[in-house]
Amino acid sequence: MAKTLLQLAIWIVGLGLIGWTPARGDDAAGAAKPKAAVFPLGGNASASLKDHVQFAFRAKLDRQGTYEPIDGPTMADLVGDKPITVATSINALKAFVDEQKPVVYIWGELAEEGSKWTLKVNVLDLREKDAKPHLISKVANEETEMRFAIEEVLQTIKGIDAFEHPVENSVWDDPKAKELWARNPNLVPDPNFAASGPWTVLYMAEKYPAPISATLPQTDKVCILKIPSSTSGPTHNVLAMKLSKDCAENNGMACISEFIKIAPNTRYRLQFRYMSEGPSLHVFVKGYTMARSAVGAGTERRECYKRQVPPSGATQGKWVTVVDDMNPQNPTYPVQYLRVDLYAYLTPGVVEFDDIQLKAVGDLTVHAKDDSIKVAPKE
Repeated sequence: MAKTLLQLAIWIVGLGLIGWTPARGDDAAGAAKPKAAVFPLGGNASASLKDHVQFAFRAKLDRQGTYEPIDGPTMADLVGDKPITVATSINALKAFVDEQKPVVYIWGELAEEGSKWTLKVNVLDLREKDAKPHLISKVANEETEMRFAIEEVLQTIKGIDAFEHPVENSVWDDPKAKELWARNPNLVPDPNFAASGPWTVLYMAEKYPAPISATLPQTDKVCILKIPSSTSGPTHNVLAMKLSKDCAENNGMACISEFIKIAPNTRYRLQFRYMSEGPSLHVFVKGYTMARSAVGAGTERRECYKRQVPPSGATQGKWVTVVDDMNPQNPTYPVQYLRVDLYAYLTPGVVEFDDIQLKAVGDLTVHAKDDSIKVAPKE
């Protein structure tokens, strides 16, 4: 589905590219930073969409302050009309940018099929021993998913920190919130994985209810584990994922809850336990509104909000508790439903989840308002 210029403009704001970032100490001192080259993308996506994705890569690299991305006009002049694809050799790329001497190369393709985008890029850091390109593939169905896909690609590069989205603090643990957390009900359907059905596995083209099993899942599969293999004490169920290296370094693996009806103008808190022998987590809480169906008559739930829980990694055999607050809102649509999206990636291995809780803990503490955001017209 073609994206209008207005949608793309809103997306750029959503990517966090508008705003002032103070200079870092090394910038003030004039220290030279290693250069990064983001090449024009191949693929069948529109030229406008590819330009915006390339711009997002450069802008996010620039905001981190570790690298100096070669600017877009310079890259366009250097490459000209020569086609770049994911199969383009590093020697061919070096011929374009040799005088600029970048140490990081990013190149590949962006495909568009209906409302789905597939981003396939190679990332090469010439400073690595026996440096070889790392192929990364990400699928996005929403503008916000492309935002996170770009960040996840960049976070594979040495020196790039996890991207922060400072619209919300992690937790507002005031006395009122503690009181409400203690007495309010848990809204998550089947928070302890008692049945197969309320949790849906998403991996590549696969989509299935997490099955109940007495053993760990097969590679690149998810199951509800009846007897945790790595804990002692009473028997109870946990959700277990087993990621291969290929899965972890590309799409990763997710399991998403049923829809959760929420109240307006309310802050919510997510809490869960997990144990990971390797995979990193990027758990999300996605928000939805009821809007006119894109296909046929009637209405459907559409994603209009996404909260990224601060990422976390391996736990060295221990169960770790994660707590995160969110203020579900959108400047155009009411956020009416939430879903908890348990997502693991980056490193292969087994990760287990337990005791997923989502509760109302008070009024909104952050109200999104930005005069530069041109709100999309309601349908």
